[in-house]
Amino acid sequence: MDSAYQLLEVAAKTWPDRPALVDGYGTMTYHELFEQTETLKARLLRTGLSKGLGLAVMGSNGRAFVAGMLAGMGCGAVVVPLSHQLKLAEISQILLDTGVHAVLDDQSGIVPTQGDSGFIPFSEQTLRFTWISTAPRQALTPLPDAAFIRYTSGTTGNSKGVVLTHRRILARVENASTALQLDCHDAVLWILPMAFHFLVSILVYIRVGAKIIVCKDILAATLIKDANQEGATLLYAAPMHFRLLAADTSGVQMPALKVAISTSSAIPPAIAEAFTRRFSVPVAQAYGIIEAGLPLLDSLTGQADPHSVGFPTAGFNVAVLDDDYLPVPEGQIGRLAISGPGLFDAYLKPWQTADQVLQHGWFMAGDIAQCRDDGRIIICGREKAMINVSGNKAFPEEIEAVLNAHPDIAACRVFGQTHPLLGEVVCAEMVMAHQATWDVEALLQFCRQRLSTYKVPQRLQRVTQISHTASGKVKR
Repeated sequence: MDSAYQLLEVAAKTWPDRPALVDGYGTMTYHELFEQTETLKARLLRTGLSKGLGLAVMGSNGRAFVAGMLAGMGCGAVVVPLSHQLKLAEISQILLDTGVHAVLDDQSGIVPTQGDSGFIPFSEQTLRFTWISTAPRQALTPLPDAAFIRYTSGTTGNSKGVVLTHRRILARVENASTALQLDCHDAVLWILPMAFHFLVSILVYIRVGAKIIVCKDILAATLIKDANQEGATLLYAAPMHFRLLAADTSGVQMPALKVAISTSSAIPPAIAEAFTRRFSVPVAQAYGIIEAGLPLLDSLTGQADPHSVGFPTAGFNVAVLDDDYLPVPEGQIGRLAISGPGLFDAYLKPWQTADQVLQHGWFMAGDIAQCRDDGRIIICGREKAMINVSGNKAFPEEIEAVLNAHPDIAACRVFGQTHPLLGEVVCAEMVMAHQATWDVEALLQFCRQRLSTYKVPQRLQRVTQISHTASGKVKR
């Protein structure tokens, strides 16, 4: 197999009549999805889209986004996924940074760019195709096999364009397929934005012939209804989705559900435990990162530990290193390092190949972690988000997990602020639960009982909402 596009072609030949995707337009089989994508690919080729050119694909979750991404790759273009929820300034910056030549969108968001537009029918929808420039069109990257560029979430700094070739994509899809243990009888309840999770998640489900159930909203009642109507066996979601489901009081179960995986950010153990009590399914954590794919996954056999992102998946090596790139003693914290199949090929701007970025063969993930004696990896926090209190290291994620365990707190964000004597102090913003009382001293006492003194927030602020990135991570 030479192209990621062939994943759909093989699936259509192997499971032609099995449902590939269920969305607001109904159910589409693998044969139907392939035929519609082939037609879309032919139309894109007729517009002049060709090998090496850049195509931004913007849309909401559903068949059009999946087909647009695959059709673009099938043309030999380099596809750049865009969420339909991005603001115009964000879209414009990505289009400028990447230098893509055209945009394909499903008209579910704002008009992404001005230019020479045409319209392409697809299934029950009409897609808009826009050439950004009529200037001479050169290949988007120096890599002849480039297929995909995605921008990192940018939670703690500038976002970077991660470039992947078809070869790298196929390698990480194979790895993740083995790790997730799915087959054609599985049905995935899909909530996360496809624009941020197309690799490897959506392509893995296509690789194994699973059914993708696209939920129209994230209300617990909707998720439970869709899961039961379509027989969902896997829930792959972010911590906020597990929080919503755990809080559901309807008593309706999801009997077909076998596996629940939390990703995007650390799930507070209290939320994982509440979900398990409510639905009798343990929550395993997965560590996904666009530069590597799915290098870490906790046990899917019922022995999951909500404090951990689990063990290295097949083919990956994971280490916890000090600043000299040497392993730290077991149980001590250090910098998370990854090597394995499907590592990214390059950063787009400024152009850096993976070989130029890797340190002693390791990709430094930007996370602080520790390795337990059983081999499980614990993520302590992001290097850039770490709060230095008089030389003591405090990690927002750890403090947020404690605050989120308080029954009166619906959501929170922890961050550092400069201090003339201590260097930095811990601060927290909190969204209170409905009808909860704002009692600062009680909240601080709760923290003092569970955290070292230097980790206890020095400044508390009540807010109405916590900002998240489009991929579901708290904005730092």
